[in-house]
Amino acid sequence: MHVPTIQRTAEPSPWGPAQSSPGEQSDSLDAVTAPLAGQVVAGTLLTVITLGIYRFWYKTALRRYYWRNTRLAGDGFEYTGTGRELFVGFLIALAIVVPIYLAGTLVSLFGGQVLGPTLAGILGVLIMPAVVQILSYRARRYRLTRTRYRGVQFHQSGSGTAYLLRTIGWLVLTMVTLGIAFPFFRRALERYKIENTWFGSAQGSFESEARPLLGAWMALWVMALVVIVLFGGLARTADEGDIGAIFGVLLALILAFTVLPFLWIRYRVHEFRTFTAGTRFGVITFASTLTTGAVTWIWIRYYLALFGLMLAFGGLMAVTGGLPVLAAVANPLVLLGLAPVLLIAAAGFLVALALVTELVFRRPLWALRVRSVTVNRLDALDAVVQQAGLNATGIGEAFDTGFDVAG
Repeated sequence: MHVPTIQRTAEPSPWGPAQSSPGEQSDSLDAVTAPLAGQVVAGTLLTVITLGIYRFWYKTALRRYYWRNTRLAGDGFEYTGTGRELFVGFLIALAIVVPIYLAGTLVSLFGGQVLGPTLAGILGVLIMPAVVQILSYRARRYRLTRTRYRGVQFHQSGSGTAYLLRTIGWLVLTMVTLGIAFPFFRRALERYKIENTWFGSAQGSFESEARPLLGAWMALWVMALVVIVLFGGLARTADEGDIGAIFGVLLALILAFTVLPFLWIRYRVHEFRTFTAGTRFGVITFASTLTTGAVTWIWIRYYLALFGLMLAFGGLMAVTGGLPVLAAVANPLVLLGLAPVLLIAAAGFLVALALVTELVFRRPLWALRVRSVTVNRLDALDAVVQQAGLNATGIGEAFDTGFDVAG
């Protein structure tokens, strides 16, 4: 990967209004699907052996894999975070979260029959989600400051408190409108994040509107309302043996597990394309051709693979472990001899589950998302310079949303 040394200069910033140029260049992001299975097996086993502690180093290794195999104009991105930073960040988050939970428990136990549950509810329903929201914003800052392209570092300004206040305001409006304002809520938060995102000397801007998303969202909203009405209105009658009500409840369940997930994926794909098209770094613009069908097919394959894995594992356990387990019921001491076998079986299942999740779901979804994006005005990248004085130190985050595309 080409990583030049770039220093901040005194030249004026070239990031003004977009103008057409004969030298304008465009290119699509590329996703290189390099081998990954061995890394997943090793990382999962080490995570199990260390009782979860190695997961921070495993997550770091996965990020480095996805970052460096995301290419633009022949150059890959670079992730410079470490497992130690994530682990320290996790410990600090525990030091914040655990006392809140402990305070809630003590208040509920010793605060009286009325005041105790009320104060515990405030801690659990209001304060804890607020803390998580702030930490999530700081987690995004960490990931950006550990990301480089052609030697230029991303970073994030703004504050977690300001992000939280916007979240609260728009969440209240969304609740007042019974969820109809949800696309505007999502746009407001995305706008704050993008406008506080920097690539070197280039600051992000956001020009997307929420109105183009209303059609996809209202289709989901109406279907959710239909499911709620069917299930809520007919469930009691179905309990009394009414055949029509029973079929109505079954229809509601079918819609809830088939149509609603599809409409949710459809909305998220529309949102991804709209938000991508509205993101800019000066004259650099983006576009996405992500399709609902392609994302849906990845989800279907993933659930089919999970179902097949559970069938295979269940059948294997029934054939190889059925008789010993039955013997253990009669003689609990047999469990001591079965413990190593059960531990190996559990570790094998976790490894198989990790492989299915990473190779059938996460990597294909990443590749689909990356390859759908086109970057316009690549020639303007040469004008980006590294900002001086960026703090490259810090700790990792405690919360991670992973690949947030239709999922």
